[in-house]
Amino acid sequence: MAFDDLKHAQKERLEYLDRLLFWDGTATRGSLIERFRISNPQAALDFRTYLQTANPEALKYDASTKKYQTTKQFSRLTGQATTDELEELLLGKKRPVYDVLPDLQRTQNVRAFRPLYRALLAGEAIKIVYQSMREPEPEVRWIAPLRFASDGVRIHLRAWCYTRRGFRDFIPSRIDPSQSFDQRRTADDVPRDDDWFTWAVLQLRPHHNLAPDQKRVVRIEFGFEGESLEVRVRKALEFYTKRRWGLDHENPRLECVDRRYIAMSEEEIDES
Repeated sequence: MAFDDLKHAQKERLEYLDRLLFWDGTATRGSLIERFRISNPQAALDFRTYLQTANPEALKYDASTKKYQTTKQFSRLTGQATTDELEELLLGKKRPVYDVLPDLQRTQNVRAFRPLYRALLAGEAIKIVYQSMREPEPEVRWIAPLRFASDGVRIHLRAWCYTRRGFRDFIPSRIDPSQSFDQRRTADDVPRDDDWFTWAVLQLRPHHNLAPDQKRVVRIEFGFEGESLEVRVRKALEFYTKRRWGLDHENPRLECVDRRYIAMSEEEIDES
């Protein structure tokens, strides 16, 4: 890849310049000076290095604005663009042009996560006091923590629940740390979690109630390459997939037209 033979600091600056030109369509030496607090001669050297690597027709210098501008011949030198790059650039603008909803999950108490994590590593069962949304009062349970999983919003704990005699997903913030974790025992009697080791293969399409133009933009939005979009997730996480992709909404954009369950191979199980 371009710039791989350069020192790390300069490589980082040129990769940033490449992203800036891709998104903004323009850049100056001042862009590098402001971002990396380097000298003007160093910024000029970085620009010369970039211009020597890029297509000679990719950039033109506008003397009136004293900026380099991209042309139709411009193409990135350092990999595929991502929206994460755009977010970084937006956050760096002097004029506020970007905002983010607050992440309420950041308030979760690590007092609950740490003992669960340690019990998982030790292969132990642990006693907790848990407040579910199905019961009005907290309940004492013995669980064997097995895995953590994220639904894209918060982290869940996958565990064997001795009280319910089944695999359950727990939200650590609903565990009362002041009344939990004081008792442990070995967890060598946990059965195999078949739902974790089974793929749920979902075939998704734009919902049949949508108009043709609505279906077209849904295909663009969700990255369809054919008539349907195949999503493969663990069966144990299928519920969260449906919720995140809006399949359980009142007016969904997508619908599941086929579902298959496939047991993982031994190799896949070993890797997971």
